[in-house]
Amino acid sequence: MKSRSLPWHFVTALMAVVMGGLNTPLVAETAPTLEEIVVTAEKRDASLQGISQAVTVMSGDDLERFSVSSFVDLNGLVPGMNVVKNEGTRFVISMRGIGNEANQNAIASPAVSYHIDGVYMASPHVMQTELVDIARLEVLRGPQGTVFGQNSTGGAINVVTTSPSFERRTGSLSIELGSYENVKTNATTNLALSDKAALRLSFASNHHAGYAHNIALGQALDDARSLTARSRLYLKPHPDLEIDFVTQIATNHRNGPAQKGIFDPTADPRELVQDSLQMWDLNAAFMSASIAHEWEQVTLKSVSSVQHDALDIVRDNDRHHLDSLPRFTVLPAKYDPWFNEQQTLTQEIQLISNEPWLGHVDWIAGYFYFQTDVYLDIYELIDFGADGTFDPVSVADVRAFALGDYGFINESDRQRRAHSLFTEGNINLSADTRLISGLRLSKDGVESEIVNFFGRSGVDTQSTASTTLTGRVSLERDLSELSMLYLSLVRGYKPAGSNLTFGRESQIAPIVVLPTYKKETVNTVELGLKTDTLNRRVRFNGAIFQYNYKNLQYQATDPEVFEGGVNNIPTSRITGAEVEVLALLTPSMSADLRLSLLDTEITSHHFSLDNVKADATTNALLAQGLPLFGPDIQRARASNIEDVFGNELAKSPRSTLSFAVNFTQPWPKFGLFDSSIQVNRRGAYHYRVFNHPETDRVSAYTTFSANLRYEPNDAKWYMNLRLLNISDVDGVNARFTDVFGVGASSEELIPPRRIMLGFGTTF
Repeated sequence: MKSRSLPWHFVTALMAVVMGGLNTPLVAETAPTLEEIVVTAEKRDASLQGISQAVTVMSGDDLERFSVSSFVDLNGLVPGMNVVKNEGTRFVISMRGIGNEANQNAIASPAVSYHIDGVYMASPHVMQTELVDIARLEVLRGPQGTVFGQNSTGGAINVVTTSPSFERRTGSLSIELGSYENVKTNATTNLALSDKAALRLSFASNHHAGYAHNIALGQALDDARSLTARSRLYLKPHPDLEIDFVTQIATNHRNGPAQKGIFDPTADPRELVQDSLQMWDLNAAFMSASIAHEWEQVTLKSVSSVQHDALDIVRDNDRHHLDSLPRFTVLPAKYDPWFNEQQTLTQEIQLISNEPWLGHVDWIAGYFYFQTDVYLDIYELIDFGADGTFDPVSVADVRAFALGDYGFINESDRQRRAHSLFTEGNINLSADTRLISGLRLSKDGVESEIVNFFGRSGVDTQSTASTTLTGRVSLERDLSELSMLYLSLVRGYKPAGSNLTFGRESQIAPIVVLPTYKKETVNTVELGLKTDTLNRRVRFNGAIFQYNYKNLQYQATDPEVFEGGVNNIPTSRITGAEVEVLALLTPSMSADLRLSLLDTEITSHHFSLDNVKADATTNALLAQGLPLFGPDIQRARASNIEDVFGNELAKSPRSTLSFAVNFTQPWPKFGLFDSSIQVNRRGAYHYRVFNHPETDRVSAYTTFSANLRYEPNDAKWYMNLRLLNISDVDGVNARFTDVFGVGASSEELIPPRRIMLGFGTTF
């Protein structure tokens, strides 16, 4: 077993310094103080400093200051969170070492749930649409075993958009121009229709040329052509009744991501050679309705949504060019098409106390229903002869098991349904001590109809079901009026599911991938401190935690060719610490520090097959003339089965760091100057649980950025200048290895240096 430990002396010393400063006298009576932040992290309004969870909150102004326009930009800004690109189709978010390692399974559940205004977004592709008109972003770290439930073993993200106002007609318009022909626009308008109805319309677009180029075919990659539009109608026909309707549509049409093969010989990191053109086309929409009625004792709330998105992709699946490598290093392959369509219905009923029950208990109870249908259509071409052409093949040939230049062919319909009942109560034990306790009962099931290779083996019908009880117990203790210590025990889970492909026989070699996979569960203990000290000029939030994980879902491959899917690792352990510090240094200067330390380890013996090694074995034997589906290749692939005991968990940087200094300086003759300088560091990590040194190791990187904003006196316009990735670091965001197809590995970079000049106005 590998020996790893966190620098706990650093964390302990930092907490001691903070505790020692709890009663430090004020330096100056006129010194500014930190404002209270109200969040809905527990599905009710509460002070950020008063909830016993690790929560990061960023306002819309914070997102603008830190130049956050996509979820990848959050790396470093949220301690313990790592947002990585995956397969060129989606983002995978890992929180405190827990992510979605079954991400190539369309029906598998994520570990970090994503919400917009409290509505659960089922499709991972929605994260690749523009963020528009954001009031604040709330990130809850750690399992959400009660009010959010399944699909949040790592945590939850809630995007809170700006609510319509009854007061008056207002609006805003901004445009930014910058490097790579970048044009970004944002527009909002608020219409006070009456004293009981208001409408807010929002729009955002982002167009830029490619950050990278496929020089073999002259195609720009890592480009953007995205649009998002939202309407939000807010009605208050009665003082006790609120109705909120939201409609959002989004498109993202581009050439595609730059997934540079790890054997690509091109010297420039942002140039690559591939022999297939790419296409990436996303359309997404959702409608939601929130209705709340308030009585003296309770509030009854209903949150409903319908969601739809479709992603159509054509891509080079080997990520290389045939002429740039020795034959059979990687077989030429492409997806044409890879199509994913998802439709979702959600319904949640909440009953929230307005007055403490028996004078001591604040509570929430609810029911959640979720149904999502996923249709997948995949057609892969593979040049098995490595001669530069995809020889045509007929449906009849495929159904007859004839050899040909085709790879994985699949058409599937899968449906997941879930029902949950939950309740949570906050019991006031004394004036300074509280007990929070909650339970959630979840029932989840998946039904699948799978047709592989045009149905040559018939239709596979699969189903799984699971019922799980999760919960939370937290003890809060006020150390002073502005300081709280808490201890939490939480249990979270992610449901079971089924695989598109799996091992079917065990005579030649052992089966690694089964038709279905188990649910995963996590039990956590967390000790945290939240305090506003130095007379509310310094805010310190810190936590230390340990997770015990059972049946971690991850992507594996089978000795049988083309049979890959999700498997379970019996046990894993995660230990970590996080710190967030916001300090008002002077009336015009503040500093912001966010730090995470993480240690992860697979603690059980588990034998699995890495498709990198298996496919290399396959290609070598194909070059010798052995038949693809013969027993010799199957046995040879099985010889690579290995024990992953002691490996680190995937997508889990040992450290992340963000440090920013902000200056706000009013000049009486000119106006207000607001500037910031920021450094972000994301530590190294392994992309997969196999910890393969050549394909999985993702190096650390550090970026520097700056932002300057000017607002004239008595004017309703502003201008801003952004310098992003100033040192032009070619940081690697992700190193992806395909468990299907030809098992190619590629890497995707963070955006290069950019300069953006923007203008905006309000009215």
